[in-house]
Amino acid sequence: MKKLIVVIVILSFAKLTFAQENDKYFFKTSSDIKSTLFLGPELKVSKLIEGYQLYTGLKGAILFNDKIAFGLAGGGFVTEEVFMGLNDMGEEAELNTISGYGGFYLDYFIPTKSPVVISFPMIVGAAGVVLFSPNKVDHVVMDEEMVEGGVFFIYEPAVSVEVNLTRFLRTGLGLGYRFAFKGDMDRVSAKDFSAFTFNWNIKFGSF
Repeated sequence: MKKLIVVIVILSFAKLTFAQENDKYFFKTSSDIKSTLFLGPELKVSKLIEGYQLYTGLKGAILFNDKIAFGLAGGGFVTEEVFMGLNDMGEEAELNTISGYGGFYLDYFIPTKSPVVISFPMIVGAAGVVLFSPNKVDHVVMDEEMVEGGVFFIYEPAVSVEVNLTRFLRTGLGLGYRFAFKGDMDRVSAKDFSAFTFNWNIKFGSF
């Protein structure tokens, strides 16, 4: 009986020691890290210069341990922003925009005891903007002349509430803010490209 008690104590101590051994390292080995891929489209509504525009994009990333994601994201505004500005002749004219942005995508997920997941995504990258002046005859656009183009640095943090619909499908709604810096354009400023973003996304992967 005493031998049995000694064996039980030894096994219990060994189990406790092994469990502590796994938790005492800050950096785990590759065999302890779970990694999966996900990919999906997203839609955003955001103010650009003077009006709200629709942005469509795509993001993909590697998800580590269901918590941290690293990847790429990018897209463009599918609606044109039309505003009054100066053309190459220095005259006030109607200007159209073509623009988009993207870059490195990082995300941190906080799981809950339900299918709901809290997400803190961010994009760090660049945006491109091109302005065109349409040449109209009897209110019909015959052609467009490029007026100016430029690049901005972009930082867009956000918070999103997502739901696991299935093991391989997740969707969510989010709110963020797009910060633009160091633009090199005369007719569009960094402030014109900075605005709140309202987004909806779908992710296909293994969750």
